[in-house]
Amino acid sequence: MSQSKSTKMPSADLSLDQQIAYLRKFGEDWPLRIVAVVSALIATACAYAFSQSEHVQLNVLLLFVAGISGLLAVAISIQLPEWQRAARATRVGRRVQSSLKLIVDRSDSDNVVISGEANEGRVVWHLQFSNPIGWAPESGEWPCKMVMLSDEPVPALIELEHGLLIPTRRSRRTENLQK
Repeated sequence: MSQSKSTKMPSADLSLDQQIAYLRKFGEDWPLRIVAVVSALIATACAYAFSQSEHVQLNVLLLFVAGISGLLAVAISIQLPEWQRAARATRVGRRVQSSLKLIVDRSDSDNVVISGEANEGRVVWHLQFSNPIGWAPESGEWPCKMVMLSDEPVPALIELEHGLLIPTRRSRRTENLQK
């Protein structure tokens, strides 16, 4: 495999095994689903109380709690399917050796964009990743294992030496006609 072109190694707060355990815990078990449901119920209750209350300070508090709870429920609902398929991939996925050209754009410190390109034969995967769990990847070319699920259109997981990357649904594949 090719060596990294970056001189800086990724920093890992959690080992690869710890990251897999964390992913399985939240992707296969119920805690996030329960948090999303409870947050949605709190948002609904606060919105209803807001509509019934005439007290100005209480309305501000209710609206604030409803907004935060609603955003939390939506954020979990968006991320949970990706975590579920990645957790399933840790157990039953088909692993394909590849090399990942990783680009980490930290120009906006609040919104780090992680993308990359990996090859599987004539197929080129253009991958967008969610924020990783327990480590900070660096740009460069890294050996990896793409973990594929038979019923999914994109890799469910990218496993690097230092950590896991979870592709989002914005990832896509193209055919490389030059090979």
